[in-house]
Amino acid sequence: MLRDWKALAGIVQRGEKKGQPMKLNQVQTNSLCILTTRYPGSTEKERYIFAVFLIDESYEGDNYEEGYVTTGSKYRIKLSPKEAHSMLFWNYHSNDNRPEVPAWNSGLHRYFDDEQAVQILKDISIIKKGTPDENLAKEFLHYFITINNIDLESISEKKGALTRNGI
Repeated sequence: MLRDWKALAGIVQRGEKKGQPMKLNQVQTNSLCILTTRYPGSTEKERYIFAVFLIDESYEGDNYEEGYVTTGSKYRIKLSPKEAHSMLFWNYHSNDNRPEVPAWNSGLHRYFDDEQAVQILKDISIIKKGTPDENLAKEFLHYFITINNIDLESISEKKGALTRNGI
């Protein structure tokens, strides 16, 4: 994934559509792609962000091929293991039905709004301070807020499942 900077939507694993390619909806050029994972045996609370990139190409998918997002842009950042573990996904995201519960449930991907994207990019720029990626992280954040016409000062506090629980 980090070699090609391409994330695939995946293949349905269960149910009547098992084996069929998954599609991506609402994906646009200049959206932020956030790559997350967690260790086997760990809890969903421990899901962390290990890389981000600005999408410059996407394919929704069809009945024969899964969807994907990719980039050739300079706006792509991978986090070291130590940095990644401080970027818990559920600090930023919550589910609509039970926003206080960090639960992935089904599917391989999640959609989020530009405000959540800015919160993530802002925290990455803080984490990357003093590293070789410091300037890129700052430039990435600035570029994202500029192209989306976002006032950085108007960004609210994080409302992810973990922050709602005070964790």
